[in-house]
Amino acid sequence: MSAEPQHPHEPHIEVLKGQPTDQELAALVAVLGSIGGSAPSAAPEPSRWGLPVDKLRYPVFSWQRITLQEKTHMRR
Repeated sequence: MSAEPQHPHEPHIEVLKGQPTDQELAALVAVLGSIGGSAPSAAPEPSRWGLPVDKLRYPVFSWQRITLQEKTHMRR
């Protein structure tokens, strides 16, 4: 590892007027920190693999099995 001199952290927020307390600065940083970031992503749609309707023991050509599977797998 190289021994590069570390530069002090530059502030992102600068107080131009007034004398805020440490608590006020902490509250400001907390509020500004909660504003940033990305929007919450939508929950992914649950997988339709392995649903109980697929385990029913109707014959392959049965209209009941086909209807139940279509109703279950075509839901939105």
